[in-house]
Amino acid sequence: MKSAIQPRRWGRVSRYLTVLIVFLLGVAPALTASARLEITQDDIKAAEAHRREVGAQLDAATKDYDTAVNRLYDLQDTLASLGASLSNLERELAVARVAAQEVAAQRYMYADSGQSALLEAATLDDVSLRSSYLDRLSRQGSDVILRMYGLQDSFEQQQNAVADTASEQEATNAELESLAAGIMSQLDDANKAYDDIVAAYNKQEEERRAREEAARKAREEEAARQAAAAAATTTTTTTSAPSSDSTPPPPSGSLVCPVDGAVSFTDTWGAPRSGGRTHQGVDMLASRGTHVVAIESGKIKRLGNGGLGGITVWLTGKSGDLYYYAHLDGWVDGLKAGQSVTAGELIGYVGNTGNARYTVTHLHFEYHPGGGHAVNPTPLVASLCR
Repeated sequence: MKSAIQPRRWGRVSRYLTVLIVFLLGVAPALTASARLEITQDDIKAAEAHRREVGAQLDAATKDYDTAVNRLYDLQDTLASLGASLSNLERELAVARVAAQEVAAQRYMYADSGQSALLEAATLDDVSLRSSYLDRLSRQGSDVILRMYGLQDSFEQQQNAVADTASEQEATNAELESLAAGIMSQLDDANKAYDDIVAAYNKQEEERRAREEAARKAREEEAARQAAAAAATTTTTTTSAPSSDSTPPPPSGSLVCPVDGAVSFTDTWGAPRSGGRTHQGVDMLASRGTHVVAIESGKIKRLGNGGLGGITVWLTGKSGDLYYYAHLDGWVDGLKAGQSVTAGELIGYVGNTGNARYTVTHLHFEYHPGGGHAVNPTPLVASLCR
């Protein structure tokens, strides 16, 4: 895990933070327009680099979160097993208690009658038979009672095991909530810093265009006045306001990070999941509503809403590779199967639908080279998102 922002990035990051302070903390109004720091596309790129860096710095916390998730799945399985065993013991104990009650009743019935029968025996053989019967009754009764007590002890031990496991499950849930809150807070802050610098850039460009438009109109009016005064043919020279894209340029390259925002993830390929499954993707932790984009230009193969994945998207890239997005909070308006998309185009938003509704918001992302079986996508997203 990277422990600090790389030195060559820090210069750009510190500049964009300075620019942001100037525009957002009230310093800018006290300065003349010419004295303000101009926000450039390089500043926005630095903010984007910082946003990615924050995600990388959270790798250790995300690993702890993933470990706690795996432990929670194990505890759920253990509780299910203990519950089944406890139910069986409860049934056996109920039967044993009935048998013990019958023994107690028999002992009570034969206690006095047995003594009188011995006194009234006509022969020694009668005495021997009656004594042997009472002795067997006593031994069998003791075995039944001992079995009941043994089952009672086992039942209590099993109850204690269930209580201990449930307590550990509660503690693990609390740990998950704490880790999730810390991770989401830092991701939110990183996204806000990026959004603020972009908003300041957009405002700056809007003001610049307004000034250029005002200057253009002033030049046109001055030219018209000069033409009228000279009573000559006028040629109005207008200067078109240069267009400016106020939106940061999309990432370059044929592949882009599928999460367009602060994101943290670790390698959880093959980790245990409920129902005896193993993890077939990478969980990319991000704030709810963070943009999810097409990793590659291609076509939307299928959209889904339900089951384990919740709101999902299958994307077939031009390369023939297949990508699976799950647990989305929703799709972008108008998205449909068969639609062509370009790399970096918005297709949905990070959420926790499906069987992730009790976990932190994240994108479950799968990579199927050539449309075949899933392979570990962590190296791919690490190369694109770090």
